[in-house]
Amino acid sequence: MSARDYTEEYIEINDITQYFLHYPSPQKEVAIMLHGGPGQSEAHLAYSLRPYWDFCNVVYYDQRGAGKTQIKNKSKPDSITLEALMADLKQTIQYVKGKYQTDRIILIGHSWGSILGTEYILKYPDDVICYIGYGQVVDLLRGEKIGYEKLKDSIERKGAKKDIKKLKAFGDYPYGAVAKGFMKTAMAFRKMQAKHGYAPDTAKVRELVLKSPIFSLNDIFPMLKSLKTNKNLMDIFLQHRIWDKIKYQIPVYYILGRNDWQTPSILVAEYFDKIDAPKKGIYWVEDAGHLTDVGNPEGFCKSVKEIITQL
Repeated sequence: MSARDYTEEYIEINDITQYFLHYPSPQKEVAIMLHGGPGQSEAHLAYSLRPYWDFCNVVYYDQRGAGKTQIKNKSKPDSITLEALMADLKQTIQYVKGKYQTDRIILIGHSWGSILGTEYILKYPDDVICYIGYGQVVDLLRGEKIGYEKLKDSIERKGAKKDIKKLKAFGDYPYGAVAKGFMKTAMAFRKMQAKHGYAPDTAKVRELVLKSPIFSLNDIFPMLKSLKTNKNLMDIFLQHRIWDKIKYQIPVYYILGRNDWQTPSILVAEYFDKIDAPKKGIYWVEDAGHLTDVGNPEGFCKSVKEIITQL
């Protein structure tokens, strides 16, 4: 499939003008991608999956407060709530069903999108036929602690004295960071993780975005302002825990990057063992981290294809 075999459109969804990116396929299944952030569009990365994605239609949309949707609407932080995003998603699903003349909708949530997707299927299980999570958020703070301990162990084994000192400066991370302003501290911690190979390579992601066939210079502004624009969602991010939410009415699958220490895959695997669903499955992708689809697009797409084949 060609990376340029796509269509773009803007549709009125729940009082906003929402951006859609479509990559078509002859199959009836449609995967709707829920991007992370909150507020970070991943539509620019879609083209990099095309050599491996030939098994169903795929739709990317920029959520309220993100990407090309934000450029059109200039939404204020107070209007960007989980409830609003849930309502947007419900209308989005109905629109996609009508456009493709199918009920076979699959939700694929990444990072923040995994929170939105999980909450959605718990509330509206009849709207889709299955859910797939990657970079799945189970308990954000517990995950950050696991990532901290992994990094600490790695740095100590290397004997990197300067980095040991920098890491100690984080104090009781992540719990101490919550009171100080979590995101600023978390971003500094993420840089240390990336330095030692435990977080995505932002340079690689930036390069992919700049080469995207849908990229324009205007797209830079919502990227830079995403945290400020979506600040009200961060409290939800910090408080999100689904340990006791283990009963699902539809099939649930997780695709886990072997080297994801941002939303640690080992924590997701522990939660996976607890859940009760009509069908469930876990797929490990080697040579990939939190951005599993970027780290190993072929392995990621192979996993999605296997899941859809089962449906």
